[in-house]
Amino acid sequence: MTMGEVGCFLSHYKIWKQVVEQGYSRVMVLEDDIRFEPFFRQKVAGLLAELRDLSLRWDLVYLGRKRLQESDEPWVEGSRYLVWAGYSYWTLGYLLSHSGARKLLAAEPLDHLVPVDEYLPIMFDKHPQESWKKHFPKRDLVAYSAAPLLIYPTHYTGEKGYVSDTEDSQVLSKDPVSSPNRDDL
Repeated sequence: MTMGEVGCFLSHYKIWKQVVEQGYSRVMVLEDDIRFEPFFRQKVAGLLAELRDLSLRWDLVYLGRKRLQESDEPWVEGSRYLVWAGYSYWTLGYLLSHSGARKLLAAEPLDHLVPVDEYLPIMFDKHPQESWKKHFPKRDLVAYSAAPLLIYPTHYTGEKGYVSDTEDSQVLSKDPVSSPNRDDL
């Protein structure tokens, strides 16, 4: 992992802790380098209404991400806007419920640190790397994704103006599941 990936993970981790400690029922987590699709607020309201109207139990709903296996993402029955999330990269934006934050924290991710965009698919059991998943035996996060996505990055790798604190920082460890001592973070 790079120092930037560690920092990124810890910023998400801190939000998850605040959700639990403050008793929030749900939050929206957004990266700082995103662009919103037109009518973003209305579309998010539609997603929330659909979650409520279909009585869906949910922990996480991606608003923006990089889909890696579209064929593994069936539509949620009765939904116009939601698919079951498959293996994804990026954490551009997502909705997180209180139960989702509790699940993410209960797995004690600081003991086996991986990048946050790897950790989330591990927790909803869609990550292809079995050697990483074995460190997180309870993988019951209920994850959906908006379809179509509502958030995209402002720049993609290689484009003019692209800067990445996660990819361009110093490498910390070559073993993605061996983390530094928690006290050192």
